[in-house]
Amino acid sequence: MSWYYEIDRQQLGPVSDEEFAAMVQAGTIRPESLVWKQGWPEWRAYSSVTGVNADAAGSADADTAVCAVSGRRLPKSQMLEFEGCWVGVEHKDEFFQRLREGVNIPHEMVYATFGRRFGAKLIDVLIIGGITMVFDMALSFAMIGSVTATGNTDGTTGMFIAYQVFSQLVSLGLGLSYAIYFVRKNNATPGKKFLGLNLVRADGSKLSTGRIVGRYFAEWVSSMILLIGYLMAAFDKEQRRTLHDRMCDTRVIDVRGL
Repeated sequence: MSWYYEIDRQQLGPVSDEEFAAMVQAGTIRPESLVWKQGWPEWRAYSSVTGVNADAAGSADADTAVCAVSGRRLPKSQMLEFEGCWVGVEHKDEFFQRLREGVNIPHEMVYATFGRRFGAKLIDVLIIGGITMVFDMALSFAMIGSVTATGNTDGTTGMFIAYQVFSQLVSLGLGLSYAIYFVRKNNATPGKKFLGLNLVRADGSKLSTGRIVGRYFAEWVSSMILLIGYLMAAFDKEQRRTLHDRMCDTRVIDVRGL
């Protein structure tokens, strides 16, 4: 049966039981989050559905764990552990069936700190900036240099405008290609890869090409508001999300210890 959930006062869904369990595992659904299923008379806090106390869940009691199948927090005495994943005894058959089918089983994600994200972004800016500069110089010489070299000053203004347009298009194309190629191939740009970070969905899955493109343009929004969209990651203590992460349902995780 499909689940509906509320984040930042927005009602979202539907998602399947498997997707919902992954969101619980990733921390997207918290004990205090409001959830709803068809047939329920009203929205309920997730803690009331599972019987989990919000304070207990927040402290992550060492004697309990979140089931990788159901998403419920259960006593470890009623669970099995397999390669870092905990699963309720009643769901063990389903769990191992998923493994046989090659279905990704979500693990607990460690979200990247603001400092590491900043460092990764700086590396990427330097790399793509250097590449863009080389292309821009070649384009400038080909379009403007060829005109001035022949002494055709009348065509310089028009060619300069054309150069500006082509320069912006080349910059856009290089930036998109850089993001799409590396994130699709490695789940990370070179800067993120160098610092041990991955870019994933909230449930830990890979980003589609469309989502990568959407996130690229969403970063423009974060930049246009005095970089506040980026700074939001420093104040989100739970998942270190920027504005563009929130807009595109993405997360940056630290994979060094995974």
